[in-house]
Amino acid sequence: MSRVNMMLFGILIFLAIGVVHAQHRARHLFVDLQKEKDVAEQLTGEWNQLQTEQGTLASSHRVEEGAVRVLQMQVPEAARIHLLVTAKPAEGGSR
Repeated sequence: MSRVNMMLFGILIFLAIGVVHAQHRARHLFVDLQKEKDVAEQLTGEWNQLQTEQGTLASSHRVEEGAVRVLQMQVPEAARIHLLVTAKPAEGGSR
């Protein structure tokens, strides 16, 4: 019986070490997950800031201002503007 008890005790110790190792690994993975969530949150903030900046830089007033100042372009007189209208394709046309 003593031999069986020693074998069971050895198995118990082996399993206990396995549990401790698994808990340790899980804690490290949780810390890594939290770090990655922080990075994702930071990147989301930067993305939102870039979207706002892009919207500001692409505004028609700012583009027009840059065209006048940098490219020395001018807005044409209303009499020189011609509007071209194209015919719409017929609805239900063949495919």
